[in-house]
Amino acid sequence: MRKTFLFALVAMAGCSSNGTDNRVLQLPPASAATVVETVNGTAVPQALLDAVAEAHRLDTTQPRQHDQALTLTTDFVLLAQAAQRENFGADPKYLARVEAARLQGVADATFVQFQQGTPINDTVLKAEYDNHAARAGKVAYDFSQLLFDDDDDALKAEDDIVSGKPFDKVFDAWRAKAKQARRFTRVLPDQLPPELAKALADLRNGDSTKTPVKTEYGWHVVHLDIANPYTPPPFDQVKDGIRRNLQMKIGRERLDKLREQAKIEYAPNVKPPVKAAETAPVAPAPSAMPAAKN
Repeated sequence: MRKTFLFALVAMAGCSSNGTDNRVLQLPPASAATVVETVNGTAVPQALLDAVAEAHRLDTTQPRQHDQALTLTTDFVLLAQAAQRENFGADPKYLARVEAARLQGVADATFVQFQQGTPINDTVLKAEYDNHAARAGKVAYDFSQLLFDDDDDALKAEDDIVSGKPFDKVFDAWRAKAKQARRFTRVLPDQLPPELAKALADLRNGDSTKTPVKTEYGWHVVHLDIANPYTPPPFDQVKDGIRRNLQMKIGRERLDKLREQAKIEYAPNVKPPVKAAETAPVAPAPSAMPAAKN
């Protein structure tokens, strides 16, 4: 998302969407207090260089990365100047791409503001850490699964297992028909749908399910390789990851609230998008505290 934000900066420099601002760099005068370079007469402020560096995760205190950020910034300004000279703004498709990039940039920056607007201190982080540790439990699973859209194929795969066929052979035989055929390692219970986590807890190492497990994602045929002992990593080791997860959660909650409060009307020929829950990934959810290897 951040790289698209940079494209928005360049594209907006090429042409204003409302036609009222033809400056190459459409930034307030105050941002030009410190100029780092001038490109064909266009003064480039430090603030823009900093934004380019941040977007590309470049550390400007390191000479090589500073040079990369400065080169990128120069290129962006040169492209913006070329866009003006060649009057790309006369092309409606170009204007649409510019506006899409601008909106992406605004959305990215707003999301960051949402995240940074709520201070998160170590007390909050420690409480979240303790909560994660309690939910994670004391095991991390290595398992394989076949996931099906309907129970018919899932039941047939389970019949093969019950008949004595090794799971690996069942896995290979059915993987082409499954929605997902995948092997997972070091997965914590709180990363899984509750029904799947319970099914794994009821299995012994080397066992497979005898009946499909139904979750919101479909029908799971599962084989437990091993339940590994799990100890959460130290708080100081993972608190930065927990902070990032909380910030993302804050941003998503703000966005969800905006969506709930919005009046959205679709054109008669436009089908509304499906809800996020209906398109959720079938792989385990990410965790702020990764499973520790013993």
